[in-house]
Amino acid sequence: MTLFSLFPARLLATCLTSVLLAVAVAAPVSASDDIDTSNATFAEAIQAVKDRDFRHAIKLFRLQAEQNQHDAQYNLALLLEAGKGAPQNFSEALVWAWSAKLGGIEASGDLAEDLLDMLPEDAVDDVREKVKQRLEDRIDAGNAPAVYQLAQYHLEIVEEPDFEMAYIWYSISTALGLPGSLEARDDARGNVDDEKIAELQGKAGTIYESLNITSD
Repeated sequence: MTLFSLFPARLLATCLTSVLLAVAVAAPVSASDDIDTSNATFAEAIQAVKDRDFRHAIKLFRLQAEQNQHDAQYNLALLLEAGKGAPQNFSEALVWAWSAKLGGIEASGDLAEDLLDMLPEDAVDDVREKVKQRLEDRIDAGNAPAVYQLAQYHLEIVEEPDFEMAYIWYSISTALGLPGSLEARDDARGNVDDEKIAELQGKAGTIYESLNITSD
C-alpha cells in the first residue's frame, strides 16, 4: 500500500488494482462545492483502505459522497467497481464516478468510460437519470455549484450534448456568479441557433427567479 503526498488537506484515490488503493491530488474545480466535511473522516477512510478494511472505508466514503465531496465520490466509485468492501455494483459506481467528474475530478472520467463498457444501455440511462435527479435535488436545496454541474451534465453525461439546456443552466450559473460560467455559457451559445436564443433566455430567467439560491 502506497500513499502519495497530500495537497492541501484533501486526498484523492486515483486507482484501485487488486488490493491497492493509491492516493493522489485532486485538481481545483472551477465551480466546486464549498462543503467542507471532515478531513479526519476522509483520512480515516484512507487508513481503512491501508488496513484492508474496505467495508469500513466504503461506509466512510459513502457518508462523504452523499455530502457532495467529490474526491470521496471517486474513491467510492473505485471500491464499488472493484468489489472491495461491497459486492461489485457497476451502476452505483457509475453514479458516483459521473458525480465526481462533474465535480472536477478529471480521472473519474476515465473510470466512467470503463464502467460504460460494462453496463447495458438501459442501465446507463437509469444512471443518467439518477445523476440528474441528484443535481436537481441539490439545486432545490439551494446548492449553487449544482447549477454549474447540471449545465455540464447536459454536455458531458447525456448521450448526445444538449447545447440548449446547457446554455440555459450556464446562463443561470453566470447570473449566480459561479467561476467559469461566463465562458462556458458563451461557448454553448455558439452551438445554438440564433432564433432560439430569446426563447432559451426566457426559460433561464423563469428558472432563475424560482431558485432559492443566493448569488455571489
